[in-house]
Formats: sequence, C-alpha cells, structure tokens
Amino acid sequence: MNAKVSMGIRILLGVFLFVFGLNKFMGFMEFPAIPGDGGTLMGIYISSGFMKIIGVLEIIVGLLLLVGKLVPLATTIAAAIMFNALVFHLLHDPANSAGAALGVILCLLTVWGHKHQFKGLFTV
Repeated sequence: MNAKVSMGIRILLGVFLFVFGLNKFMGFMEFPAIPGDGGTLMGIYISSGFMKIIGVLEIIVGLLLLVGKLVPLATTIAAAIMFNALVFHLLHDPANSAGAALGVILCLLTVWGHKHQFKGLFTV
C-alpha cells in the first residue's frame, strides 16, 4: 500500500475514533434508539459508565493515530472496540451497523498498511 494512502487511512481512523469518543461525553450527535434487548443493554452500558471508558479509549487511540505514535498498539485497541461495536449492532440493531462496519474496515486497512509491524502476530 502506498505510504500516503496508508497515512490517510490512519488519519481517517483517528478522526473517526476521536469524534465518536468525544461524542460519548458531549453528545453532539444524536443516535437512534435501539429496540428491544439491545436498547436495554446499551442503557446498562451508559448508566454503568462503561461507555465513558470506551469514550476515553477512543479519544486516546484516535489521538495516537492522528499523531502517528504507537500505531500498532492503537490499531489493536481500535480493532477490538470496532469489532465489538459491529457485533453488537449486527445482533441488536442491524439497520445501523454501517458506522461500525466502516470502523472495522478502516482498522483492517490500517493493519494492512502497517503489516510489517504486525508480522509477529501472524507467525505460527
């Protein structure tokens, strides 16, 4: 992958995470209500403070990706968050899973762009 394309994807993922992390504290983007058990589970996540922890992680990881520091670590944390978000939305709110899918795709592309740094994870 071209170095400039890789950097662009890394920065896009960083902005994505930073904005969604800030939103967990500032609430500047309204999200649709999640029906059924998914809504109940999300309510528990919010009332317990779990989503604030995720927000802090997203902000930190987003900043690391934006400045290009600790990219493999930041990408690994981002991938875990985005994978869990995608699974949650696919199971409880499939109509609104596009954002989480985009996050997973950006994470995978970031890993691909830095595959030389992830080589040890993929050796048997």
